[in-house]
Amino acid sequence: MKSRIVLPLVVMGTLGAIALAGCKPKAKAEAEPPAAVAPASATAASAAAAPVVAPAEVKPFDVTSVPMSTAALPPFPFFELPAGAEGYHQDAKDFDRAWVIAGEELRAVEGRTSERWFPVSAANMSMLSAFRNYEATIKSLGGVRVDKVHPLDPAFIARNGGDKEALLKKLAIPNGHVTAPDETPSFSQYLVRTPKGNIWIALFFFDDDLNMSIEVVQEQAMEQKVALLKADEMAAALAKDGHIALYLNFDNDSDILRADSKPAIDEIVKMLSADGSLKVRVEGHTDNIGTSARNIALSRARAESVVKAISTLQISKDRLKPEGFGSGRPLADNTSEEGRAKNRRVELVKI
Repeated sequence: MKSRIVLPLVVMGTLGAIALAGCKPKAKAEAEPPAAVAPASATAASAAAAPVVAPAEVKPFDVTSVPMSTAALPPFPFFELPAGAEGYHQDAKDFDRAWVIAGEELRAVEGRTSERWFPVSAANMSMLSAFRNYEATIKSLGGVRVDKVHPLDPAFIARNGGDKEALLKKLAIPNGHVTAPDETPSFSQYLVRTPKGNIWIALFFFDDDLNMSIEVVQEQAMEQKVALLKADEMAAALAKDGHIALYLNFDNDSDILRADSKPAIDEIVKMLSADGSLKVRVEGHTDNIGTSARNIALSRARAESVVKAISTLQISKDRLKPEGFGSGRPLADNTSEEGRAKNRRVELVKI
């Protein structure tokens, strides 16, 4: 069995103060005549006529610009937490979508994910020592830093919808906060290219407590674990048990149905078309990650999305009743990812 890499402790010395010399303005060779001042009305008209400039597009990041790593990788998620930090936030999923910064581009990637963070004080480390420990270990695996823009950069935010809080949420930055760009270190994104797929690693610090986060995504295809139920099988289950659990795929923390859920929606439509008297309650259920209020709202929104998808295929909404129960009716223990995955479901209940 391969062992995990244990981070070495970096011994920090006293940092000397660095004086920043101000730049002197370059003297002009001779005085210039004052520029002509346009009338106020002309200036206002010119400003009103100025076209709105769209956010500049950036060149897509070339993954092949990063050399292929030849290092032997330890088991996922590749890094140990330092002593004292083990009891803090840890979350992992066998398959999910995550967002990374590649060059100046925001990029969606899918695969196995790990999200961990801890207060650096709990590990008796400074921000700088924690950052340098992880960066050194990432580089030892062949990782290359690939971010060319900070998440708080106004141009980056404008290019990606203009909503700072939504953007930081995509990047899995807790509470929507990340330390400012002038604080070193703040945010860094790395890529490890391997013959078996890309590995993306983000390091960042957030909130006043100086929490460090380590986000890892190992790109890979989803392993299909749920077989598609046919319309007649659904009908038989409803007739026998009165309800049936379906595992439809939504965007992360969203009510948007993914395209791979369409075959299941089509089978539901076939079942309802075959029995015009059948009415069902469409129930949304979540795991226990997040607040109760948020989970209830999300589960209700997902149930409504399923109803909308069905009703657009000529099934009357009068036969469908959406409800959201959040995490209140779990099918399995929420302490494991396997259990949480079983609890994230949509149920059809005969009414």
